[in-house]
Amino acid sequence: MSADKKNDLDIDNLKKEIDSLKKELEEEKKKSKEYLAGWQRAKADYINQEREIERQRSEWLEFANTTLILEILPIYEHFIRALEHKDKSEDFIKGLEQIKKQFEDLFKKLGVEKIKTIGEKFNPEFHEVVARQQPTNDKQQIATDTDGIIVEEVSPGYKINGKVIKVAKVVIK
Repeated sequence: MSADKKNDLDIDNLKKEIDSLKKELEEEKKKSKEYLAGWQRAKADYINQEREIERQRSEWLEFANTTLILEILPIYEHFIRALEHKDKSEDFIKGLEQIKKQFEDLFKKLGVEKIKTIGEKFNPEFHEVVARQQPTNDKQQIATDTDGIIVEEVSPGYKINGKVIKVAKVVIK
């Protein structure tokens, strides 16, 4: 075999090896891109999960005081009732009014607000009907625009940061 033929065979073998290496390199590049894309998706999923966990944590903290507030609300309601039947002692009344104000300030700070009742249209999301006001005459009363309007509050209702924690018990027309 002549040197020229040997060189031609070596060149052909080298070209084949180069082609084979190029194919292998392309396959490895393809795999690398797939792995990168998978890693990027996994990273995006992780970031989204972290955001969701933080949102849930924030929501949990926002409503974590609900049990405490439900315990304090009856005390507040008793103070309100006591003020309605005031003693004549001015200091006693001032003291009760100060406590009432402190409760109201605390509730406001905690995001608690009283649900509107009297004069409002009944809404089962916020109100529970405990009675209906009876017509004043014996004739069958025709339904009016005031039907379903709250005329009396039996027990107040409350929301915390917009979420109902205690429905108002009401009397409707």
